[in-house]
Amino acid sequence: MCRSEAKSLPLHCVVESVSSLQATLNFDTRSPWKRRPNIETDSYVIIPAATPFCDIVTTALQRLGYSTEISNAARGSISIKNWKSLSLDAISDNPLVSVSDILGELTSVVTLKITILRNKPSQLAEIKDKLLKLLILQSHTLLRSTGCPLDELEGLLLLEKK
Repeated sequence: MCRSEAKSLPLHCVVESVSSLQATLNFDTRSPWKRRPNIETDSYVIIPAATPFCDIVTTALQRLGYSTEISNAARGSISIKNWKSLSLDAISDNPLVSVSDILGELTSVVTLKITILRNKPSQLAEIKDKLLKLLILQSHTLLRSTGCPLDELEGLLLLEKK
C-alpha cells in the first residue's frame, strides 16, 4: 500500500509543558541557565490520514489521553530531523488540507512538537504531589489497610491525570 493511500499515519509526538508561553519564546538551547521545558510525553500516535491539518494537535493530544481543555490551549510545530521547528500556521494556508497531504511521505523524519501551558505548582503542592505518588507506588498495602477504596491502578491513573 502506498503511503498516500494510507488510512492512518504514525507520527512521532513530543509534548512539553511550560509555565508561561513567554518561556517558550525566550528559550535558548545555548544557555545552560535557562529553564528547559518539561517533556511530558515522547511517543508515537496514530493519526487518521484524512484529519484536517488544523486539527492535528487536538487529535494527537486526545489520542495521547490529554483533556480537551489542554488541547484547546496547546500550540504545535513540526520539526524535520535537526531543522528548526516550523509553526503549524507557517506550513499551509489551507487549514482543511489533510494530514496525509502534508506529512504523508515524511512521517519517518517528522516530529510533532506540542507545547502545553501548565500553571507552575507551588513548592508545597509539588511536595504534596510527590509524597502522594510515593505513598501510592510504595505503600499501597498500607493504604488498603486504612480503608482506602482505590486499587493501585486507579491511584496511578489519578496521579497521571494531574
